[in-house]
Amino acid sequence: MDRASAARSISKAVAELFFSAENQSKFIGTADELGLTPPMLKSLLELEPGEAVPMRHLADRWGCDASFVTVVVDGLEARGYVQREVAPHDRRIKTVELTPGGVDARQVALDAVYGPRAGFDALTRAEQDTLARLLTKMAEAQAEFDDMLVDRPEVRETVRRGAGQRTREFRHGGGRGAGGGGWRQQLEAHREELRRLREELLRVRDEVRAQARWPDDAKAVRDELKVEAQAVKEDVKAELRNARKTLRDEMAARRPAGGGRGGGGRGAGGGRR
Repeated sequence: MDRASAARSISKAVAELFFSAENQSKFIGTADELGLTPPMLKSLLELEPGEAVPMRHLADRWGCDASFVTVVVDGLEARGYVQREVAPHDRRIKTVELTPGGVDARQVALDAVYGPRAGFDALTRAEQDTLARLLTKMAEAQAEFDDMLVDRPEVRETVRRGAGQRTREFRHGGGRGAGGGGWRQQLEAHREELRRLREELLRVRDEVRAQARWPDDAKAVRDELKVEAQAVKEDVKAELRNARKTLRDEMAARRPAGGGRGGGGRGAGGGRR
């Protein structure tokens, strides 16, 4: 088998294992058991016990916008799995850390999500060890390449858009069945996310005002908030454009073949009643 064929076989097998019914059922079932959405569960798995991570770093690590990090962390915090604190070295930075309950929930998730699958039993003990070692080596090399890749602005933006879309789809039902709930539900979901983001911006604004005795720091935070707010505004505009396009496409798909605005749509004879 040549290099291209081997690579294709490996990638295909990994993808099929990932998208297998058992694997998806384990992930969704674990999320339901812990009272989480799939993005929250993914985030819980990626947080390390005893590690206080700045929220901005989480956005980079997860490949998503800061607004989605806020929504996910809000959900984890509401369930008692994480806590937010002000960084001791810089009050402008908010960190996220697992609570004792979050550490326990993460262990439950690790055992379920990364536990053996039925296909694993098709391998001998020696084959299992060899496959684990080789796939881990491959995954580590891929992670190093990805870190280098997302440093490129055009790639990072593409990754963020894709991750943001997946987050919205999973959070509002798109990952659990066909259709994703329709454009109206998606638009309402975006409004809810925007409301949460506004609350977060207001909270930060109040903190800035409280720290007004440090004018240089306050000005830096205000400037940063302006940039964040502008980015959110652009995201919202893009989502509204997508919603309008989706609506136009749905209307076009439902329009009877050959039925224009003038003919055949008002009953026999085409007259008004």
